[in-house]
Amino acid sequence: MNPFKYGNIVSGEYFYDRVNELDRIKKTLAGGNNLVLYAPRRYGKSSLVKKGLEKLEREGFKTLYIDFMSIYSREVFIKNYSNAIVEKELSSIEKTVKKIAKLIRGIVPTISFNSLGNPEFSFLWVDGKDKLKTLEDVINLPEKFASSKEHWIVAFDEFQEITKLNGESFEKLLRSLIQHHKNVSYLFLGSRTHLLKDMFSNINRAFYNSAMLMNLETIDEKYSINYLRKQFSKDKINISVDVAKYLIEKVNSIPYYIQFIASEIWQQVINKKEEITNSHIDEAIKTVIELKSDYYWELTSKQTNYRKKVLYALSNSASGIFSKETSSKYTLGPNSTTQKAINSFIENGIIERFNNRFEFSDPFYKLFLLTNL
Repeated sequence: MNPFKYGNIVSGEYFYDRVNELDRIKKTLAGGNNLVLYAPRRYGKSSLVKKGLEKLEREGFKTLYIDFMSIYSREVFIKNYSNAIVEKELSSIEKTVKKIAKLIRGIVPTISFNSLGNPEFSFLWVDGKDKLKTLEDVINLPEKFASSKEHWIVAFDEFQEITKLNGESFEKLLRSLIQHHKNVSYLFLGSRTHLLKDMFSNINRAFYNSAMLMNLETIDEKYSINYLRKQFSKDKINISVDVAKYLIEKVNSIPYYIQFIASEIWQQVINKKEEITNSHIDEAIKTVIELKSDYYWELTSKQTNYRKKVLYALSNSASGIFSKETSSKYTLGPNSTTQKAINSFIENGIIERFNNRFEFSDPFYKLFLLTNL
């Protein structure tokens, strides 16, 4: 069994470090406060939150997890949210459904049983009823089920996607209702960091100053080194501290890519039991880039010629993109034009801004550009 996992929520032995972050999330939410957790994609936000929610469940809290990436309309939100709430009350599902029938206008809730005999919740829409009222009632459901003795915690993943549901009106409605919830704490997380920060830091937005902001950094190098050495040692494969450092540096310390490349290397050496070297890492990265080359070419071909030049300049220099030296070296135009290109890359998740430095969200795309442009 490959000792490295990536692509899905990781837990158990595949989840490492994040002790301080986990403690802060738990204390903030258990204390009745709301929290915003933001970081670029692949930093392990969802895995961290799932771990935190599991711990809070064991301490007596009711927790919900809703991913806005899977919600494309208000109707789907109503369906997914109400289903998630009912699943938390399965021990008394008939009582729960009766309660929902009284609390939510515009629907007729029903219980059916699947082939395994397990109860399933569903509902029918009532013709002619205002779905906005239904939406309001569903948003208020956690507060109706919660109490001072049983606090609820709701996590909204990729929360910035809410703006795609009929503009900012849904955002304003949600804020106007949950601000009155006394026994429910909310965790908002997302990977479009500039969008999420704007939602909670812009005075003109509905959620302005409504939650504590928390930025998730990459994992400290020493913990990643220990994890790599421990996992490889399970199959009597050795990786030195220096080689582990080399792997981590190649992927910018991003947790997902650490696991990804380690998994590729494990497949290379498992039958040979070789000691891992920098060459193994380079070969694994080369293999991954080859596998993703069609996607990378498609992504690159969508850019204008000028934006391709900016991408190439960024792949060579994380900072100083607006300097005269960089502009001259890569024949870039006015800084305003370069800034527009960079804004587009940020908007599309190609790069992330860290103060005055720009980093590629996918470190392998950067290596692809260096080789092919």
